[in-house]
Amino acid sequence: MAIDNKSDHPHQKCADEAELLAWLSRLVIASSSADEALQKILDNAVSSCGAVRGFLAIVDHDRGKLDIGYVSGEGWTEEKRLARLKASEETGRGITSLVASTGKPYRSGNVLSDPYYVPAFDDVRSEIAVPLVDAYKRVRGVINVESSEYDAFGDRHECLLRALADLAVISLTIADHRARESALVEIGMELNRFGDTDELLQRVIDVASEALRFEDCSLFLIDIATDKLVLRASRGPLAKKIGEATYELGEGLTGWTAKHGVPVRVSDPPSDPRWRGRFEEIPADEAGAYMAVPIKIHRGVIGVIRVQRRKSPYKWLPNDFTDDDERMLSTIASQLGIALDNRRLVDQLVKAERMAAWGEMSARSAHMIGNRVFAIKGDINELEYLLKEQKIDPDKALEIMESIKRGIFLLEEVLNEFREFVKATQLELEEADLNELVKQAVEEGFPKRSPTKLTLNLASGLPKIKADPKKLKRCFTEIIENAINFQPEGGEIKISTSLADARSKKWLKPSQQTGDYVQVRFEDTGPGIDLDKKPKIFNPFYSTRAKGMGLGLSIVKGIVEAHNGTIFENGIPGKGARFTILLPYNKERLSKRARDVAPQQT
Repeated sequence: MAIDNKSDHPHQKCADEAELLAWLSRLVIASSSADEALQKILDNAVSSCGAVRGFLAIVDHDRGKLDIGYVSGEGWTEEKRLARLKASEETGRGITSLVASTGKPYRSGNVLSDPYYVPAFDDVRSEIAVPLVDAYKRVRGVINVESSEYDAFGDRHECLLRALADLAVISLTIADHRARESALVEIGMELNRFGDTDELLQRVIDVASEALRFEDCSLFLIDIATDKLVLRASRGPLAKKIGEATYELGEGLTGWTAKHGVPVRVSDPPSDPRWRGRFEEIPADEAGAYMAVPIKIHRGVIGVIRVQRRKSPYKWLPNDFTDDDERMLSTIASQLGIALDNRRLVDQLVKAERMAAWGEMSARSAHMIGNRVFAIKGDINELEYLLKEQKIDPDKALEIMESIKRGIFLLEEVLNEFREFVKATQLELEEADLNELVKQAVEEGFPKRSPTKLTLNLASGLPKIKADPKKLKRCFTEIIENAINFQPEGGEIKISTSLADARSKKWLKPSQQTGDYVQVRFEDTGPGIDLDKKPKIFNPFYSTRAKGMGLGLSIVKGIVEAHNGTIFENGIPGKGARFTILLPYNKERLSKRARDVAPQQT
């Protein structure tokens, strides 16, 4: 839509302009992308002013740059677009740069004699440029239109372009708010995944940097042992010093933020008396605006998120952080603080539960070990009596020795289960292929000659997972051995892998259900598990078998949950058991073909 420039009637022109602005206003509000709205605004600026061409330059405050983002009209090429403002940057001249630096419109009726004009197209004779000024009085960009005629632009054109510039600012502001809202939602989802803490912290920094366009962003947490701020995640040059860069509380702007628990915003960090520059993300002579916010929980400050910008090559272009930037970063820090505190509470709860289990284990294992030691002592006493009386019967002696061996073997079994229980949550993570782990577990745990039939149904293209291969194979072989033992006359075991579906994910905690998981399922044709026994099968020391201490499935559960996964059993009693293990994966690593997983019979 454009104004009819052929109409000379002022009332008609006003009506046309009002209709144009109303239409563009609706577009700005309804458009899902700022690009569409800004291009339409520029196109209508050019056509409504009767210009030959125009462009919309956008200020990148993080880089301190002025870039042409949108073009309209005759003669544009990609090379022309990229080079249009280069001369202005190099010479310090240019109408667009002037408007961006002063925040005021500028009209030139004859560019050939204008001291600010930098030639770009041979046919330009007059030019008008207006700034895009936001609520903080910052210039967000410039609309520039050009004509091949002298004195082509008047007050009405300037008034119209100012209105269009305001719409462009509104469009950019809406896009900013949408990006920040999306970032907060995404960060909230990441914080609910309960994955590896260091990966989580880095992901939060990455999302925040992308949404807020921070080139340099770092996160420090206070180490309880040393009482120092330690770099835990970074987006920028400091990333290579994760785990090494530290600040004392109160040291530098970062340490000052942690000590006092209040945000800091500084335009020129090296000039601030609190600045130390020990771990610079940007060289001191290039360091621009700096901002840091504390990460707080109810107990106090536990860390700091800081961001920094380079100085703008345009001396007239400030790239300070705004109140909105500080509010956004503080909101992210608050979200992160709550999530980290929740993790701490969960860890404490888990430790308390495990301590209770330790108490029960100590009592039970002491009882079982005591029984075995008593039996071994009896065998040794009898063997000693036979030796003293010189009544050694070789067969009787061998029988006693076998009894002692069995006792020692049972002691070793108890101690091994004890050791496995203790080490269940001590993981050595690496990238692993779930299907390969299943195959290796079958190779190690399924008897070569067995009346039980084994069927593997492994989905191809599954994403890799972060896992401790030895521990997971221990889980798989435990379930396989249980299935075999409960089918002594033979039966069938089916093992399948796939991406977790919505039904399976309902077994996860609510905070985990938004995550992405793979699953491995074990089904057998044994007697299954009675309904009244299902809630107890993962409890320590619960077992329907005479062998062992009843820690097998409890160990399995501990290993799976240490991987931030879950295990559940939902077989039908009398028709077999069905155990399903869900394990998280990083969706970004998922290959395209894994989204359409096709089972592969083996």
